[in-house]
Amino acid sequence: MATSSDTAPAEMADCIHVDGTEHKVVDVGSGGNVILEVLFENTKACTKSIPNEMIQKLRTSKTPFPSARVFYRVRLDTLKKHSKYFGHLLGSDVFEEGRAISAKFTELSLSGKDASKLPAEELPKIQIKDEDYATRTIGRETVFHDMLRMIHGMDHSSKSITLLYIAILVVMADRYDCMATIARYITGRFSNFRYPPTLEKTTEEVVRQKIMIFYHTNQPLRFSTATKELIIRGSSRWSIYEEADSNLAAAWWDLPEDLEAELSYRRSRIILTISSLQTHLLSLYMSRIQQCKLGYDSSAACDSFQLGEMVKFLTKKNLLSLIPFQAVSPDDPDFLWPKAYDGDAEQLINLLRQCPSYQIDKNHGHCGLRSKLLPALDYIKECMDAGIGIKVQLWKTERSTQTWIPSPSTNNSSVKKAFVVGGKAVGEERSGKFFDFKSLSRDDLMLGGRSLGVEKAAKKLFLAEKWDWVREVETEKEKEMMSKSSFFRF
Repeated sequence: MATSSDTAPAEMADCIHVDGTEHKVVDVGSGGNVILEVLFENTKACTKSIPNEMIQKLRTSKTPFPSARVFYRVRLDTLKKHSKYFGHLLGSDVFEEGRAISAKFTELSLSGKDASKLPAEELPKIQIKDEDYATRTIGRETVFHDMLRMIHGMDHSSKSITLLYIAILVVMADRYDCMATIARYITGRFSNFRYPPTLEKTTEEVVRQKIMIFYHTNQPLRFSTATKELIIRGSSRWSIYEEADSNLAAAWWDLPEDLEAELSYRRSRIILTISSLQTHLLSLYMSRIQQCKLGYDSSAACDSFQLGEMVKFLTKKNLLSLIPFQAVSPDDPDFLWPKAYDGDAEQLINLLRQCPSYQIDKNHGHCGLRSKLLPALDYIKECMDAGIGIKVQLWKTERSTQTWIPSPSTNNSSVKKAFVVGGKAVGEERSGKFFDFKSLSRDDLMLGGRSLGVEKAAKKLFLAEKWDWVREVETEKEKEMMSKSSFFRF
């Protein structure tokens, strides 16, 4: 497995002998004056391969995964120009490789030899090791070869371009610090590549690979869509119930530049906001304040009926857990403790939408959970649709204004406690950010936050610390208007 199956035969122009073994040399372009020897180290940690069926054959044979040793003939000046990694390694006397290359070229110059015209055996040689920890993929020498071709201004030679191929190309470009060149190639030559859709939870890796690719290659619309998708779907990495999986160790399972923490935090805020709606409405019906505004003798009974139906509906959908008062050990295997919701955020909204229009009798048609729930869910959904994806360029240049994660100073100042002087309370309790649903204008509701700006509306909603979800419909005319709106489906 010393060379790629996709390598063009014409490039095998020379051979080199190392440790008594003859190896073919892959000629990358013309005028190559150094040999780049790369050991692609493969271990049992690899979970994928190029081509895809290779790893299955290796696992079936139960033989050790072979490592690939490939010799590339490249132009030193081109390598240093487009790759900061090789520029630092070979462009000065700081590293041994740079000193050895410099000494060899001095020797060739004194003897009047043109390195670009010499056989491979006589050229200076550079040795590097490419470990599998970042991609967990066998056969990545195919991608490395194409990366070298792109650096040298040539087209890729691989016939099959897949999402995994592009993901590995981006990982390698990041490692060897030649992202500018590779990003231009990807957005140019691969602009028509059809990124696979992600329809099931099991395809989280696909979403992550796309996020990593779009981030490094500056594809703003695709990046915003992909980050939104992962926020809504959630990640097995963010679940407190999932044990660490050694298979989830490739570079895309830990997104760069604080993206991993940001996406996880945004999702947690969205789930908290949705749950606050349920909690707030339950607390209203459990309070002594009458919620039925009709003023009938049956209004008190209406509230009790609605509370019972709410509890029944939410427990049936596994959105509410009733825990007995007796003390139970957390280690008791016979007791099923409720788990935090780790499913799709849009599916959570859809579950809440299924709440029926309960009424104690025909005179209480607009009482209960559904009439209060749907307008709020519509507004939350609109903010999710357009306000939670990350803008790649702003994230790279103005991260402090884009992040949802509060800074330590902001976090500490959000709550002011009253203090006591001379036995008397001085100052006042000042709570953090408050979202009042009824304070939104009619335009805010009809436009779903677009009048304020979707990003600002989303941050105002999801970064609140307290929520008031009650929004009374006061007139029959307003009821009729709202019932016809897509945002108020009673």
